[in-house]
Amino acid sequence: MNLKVKHIIATALFVFIALTSANAQCIDLVKTKGFTYLDTSKYIPEARFNALPLREGDNVDIYKSFFKGRTYRIVVVGAENMPKLNFKVTNFQRQVLYDSNITKEESWDFVSDKNQNLIISVEVPEAAKDKKPQSGCIAVVVGFSY
Repeated sequence: MNLKVKHIIATALFVFIALTSANAQCIDLVKTKGFTYLDTSKYIPEARFNALPLREGDNVDIYKSFFKGRTYRIVVVGAENMPKLNFKVTNFQRQVLYDSNITKEESWDFVSDKNQNLIISVEVPEAAKDKKPQSGCIAVVVGFSY
């Protein structure tokens, strides 16, 4: 089986699993924005992604394993009505490896130099005092290449 066929099968399997495990609004966000920023022609999406509804002012930590020698792309996107999300990638000692507040990017590419567990912390900025906080889906999609 050639690599292209394997990629198509893996993507189809990923989409099937995703469709059965998350709500429709958040799945749509992953398909329309998450996979676009991930660039599925270069990165294979992990079999699981995190998509969930949050409100302005909310934070969430997502724990992921990364393996030595693999090239990864982490993508964090929000629904159109949400403000620009901030995310950090830290190790378990909370040393910051990446901070989107500094780079202003929605994704981070890196090569894991060892097998490691990392924390992806996503922050939805607070709403202005005179405005009602918005809520909407956010998605964290991780892909890898060989």
